[in-house]
Amino acid sequence: MPKAGKLLADLNVADFIGDMALAVADAQTKLDQNSVDQSLRLGQTVLPGMTQNLLSLGLQPAFYHFQYADLEMHLNIYYSTAIDLGVNFNLDRENESSNYDLQTEAVSGTATITVQDGQGLPPTGKVAFTANSGGQLTVGSTTYALFPSGSPAPATGEPVELGASLWQSAQEGLLVALRNNSVWTNQATGDLQGVHMQWVTVSGVTASTNRPDLYVCDKALITVRTSPQSAPGDNFVIASLDSVSPPPSLELPSGSGSPHTSANGTVAGALAEIGAAIDPGFVLVTGGECNRALYFDTNDDDTPQGHGADTLPLVSLDAVAALLTAYPAARVALDGWADERSTPAYNQSLSTRRAESMKRALVSRGVTASRIDATGRGETTRFSTTDLAANRRVAITFTGVPDVLIARTSHPTAAWTGAPSGRQARIVPRTVAPGASPPTPVITFRGRDYTQGTDFQVGATAESTAENLATSIRAANANTTYGAFNRGDRIYLHGPGDYALYTLFARTPTAPTLSAAGSVRVAEPFGNGRPPASPQARDTLVIESVQLVAVAAGTTPQANEFALGVSAAETAQNLSDAINAGAAAGSLPSGLRAQAAGNIVTLTGPSGTMLGTSNRNAFLLSGPRIGGRSSVSRKESSGRELRALNVDAHLSVKQELNVSGSSTIKARLVAVPAPPQFLQAIGDYLERWYP
Repeated sequence: MPKAGKLLADLNVADFIGDMALAVADAQTKLDQNSVDQSLRLGQTVLPGMTQNLLSLGLQPAFYHFQYADLEMHLNIYYSTAIDLGVNFNLDRENESSNYDLQTEAVSGTATITVQDGQGLPPTGKVAFTANSGGQLTVGSTTYALFPSGSPAPATGEPVELGASLWQSAQEGLLVALRNNSVWTNQATGDLQGVHMQWVTVSGVTASTNRPDLYVCDKALITVRTSPQSAPGDNFVIASLDSVSPPPSLELPSGSGSPHTSANGTVAGALAEIGAAIDPGFVLVTGGECNRALYFDTNDDDTPQGHGADTLPLVSLDAVAALLTAYPAARVALDGWADERSTPAYNQSLSTRRAESMKRALVSRGVTASRIDATGRGETTRFSTTDLAANRRVAITFTGVPDVLIARTSHPTAAWTGAPSGRQARIVPRTVAPGASPPTPVITFRGRDYTQGTDFQVGATAESTAENLATSIRAANANTTYGAFNRGDRIYLHGPGDYALYTLFARTPTAPTLSAAGSVRVAEPFGNGRPPASPQARDTLVIESVQLVAVAAGTTPQANEFALGVSAAETAQNLSDAINAGAAAGSLPSGLRAQAAGNIVTLTGPSGTMLGTSNRNAFLLSGPRIGGRSSVSRKESSGRELRALNVDAHLSVKQELNVSGSSTIKARLVAVPAPPQFLQAIGDYLERWYP
């Protein structure tokens, strides 16, 4: 028997304490991961009837940290020796009969495979563009070389020519080059999933005006509401129609030529003909549906762009505001959409931002916010399967208005000739009529007044007026670090220290290299990524010993392959078809069946069939095997008589050593509020990628 002292000496107390300490550290890691996951869930949860997520409403996660931990270990050692001697005699007689009922029957069970869609977090990094001068940026295998306009392009790297201002270089130079290296623009190659640029103002520049009815000054942003009165196209003629019999005749005042007349047999046709005669850019509303929409550049959500027949988006916004002014009980619904090139979660956020931005634009035009419903609809191919720009839109729908035409006109009045009851034609100005002798509009920036008509000219549209004002501000600050640039009807002011900040989303779970020099610097290296949950080519599903391999969308699958779809539901259907084909061909277990419903594949087959996958983030299995229980049945009978004389003698010496112990961890958890930097990072991330 070993001695107690030898036992204590053999105990590896150091390993015991090390294991306990590592358990505490592992618990801390899981607590932190739980807090991060809780933050993302709060940011992605929106209660019914609300537009803000729980994170933005103020709910915040708490981080729990171990303040201290005490490790205690107790040992009890017991040693004993026992001697047992005995002799037993026994005569046994036994009659025995038995019946057995045993049968094995294989039964079917069920399991599910849930196909995920875009819930992973790609690694992200941030790059700052701080000055309008040369620099170099390397992302993965691509190097971008910035060079001044008029200078020779660099011999190596992707050339990026600088513009006249920091904003122009950032928006039209580096951003375009980065997007050309991303999935958003180039589906086949590229190191990036996408890129987002935001303008960071740290200089605190502001502007003011004496005519807020024409120019809205909000910190470093000036919005030109519309062209001032007396500019061409200031007014709208709004014509409603209760029927088309007799043919409508819209009459403008003397000097406008013959009245515009249509004999078309439908309300929509008649209004279209009249509108085309007045202005090719007319807005037509029939049955609440509007023939105009507001379109956006890739990833943009604040400045609508012309597309197709919708060449004057701000005029369309003015027309919507004029119609709501003419019909005080009417409402308008703004439905935002995005194209399919990014993840569904990101596109949902982007489409919502587009709708909300156009709602703010209507409010700035005098429409009460409560009369506007703004909703993001996510991604779509409903408008076009080939024209991506057609899907980047905000659709406009009215309630509470008749079939109506809205067209620009410089005439102050309009009327229907012989109009029956219900038919109306009226003029609504694009701007609220100013009071008597209004002051000449002046914009003040850095103590200098920019007077309308002297320092800058009014254009035919709000966009051209904004461009003229921005040009004047740039010219006056040519030798300083201050300046201005415009996008549509908005003028962005900038000063010392302001810069463009790019957020780069890596294409793969492995972050590409990132380095910068000159006027470009790395603000945040790539990190914080998780493997994407969307199924990837070469992912496998294992059923028993057979592998079903995913192949890229558009590829014709072979035996034991399934093609990835454009959605999780399509991938699930393809996987279901491959499983059924394999079972029919005999490569998969006999009796195995698959049924797809949405993004879930339900398997029915022999219980115990093994399941597995190479990408657990993309394919969620309900279990490692198909469930279900087997039954057994077999019938047997027997009878016997047993007689025996048993003699049992025994001598035993028993030595016993018992070593027992217990351990205790005393730990105190302390709740620490989420750091502001963490909440800001989560908020920025959700806003840019997964709202």
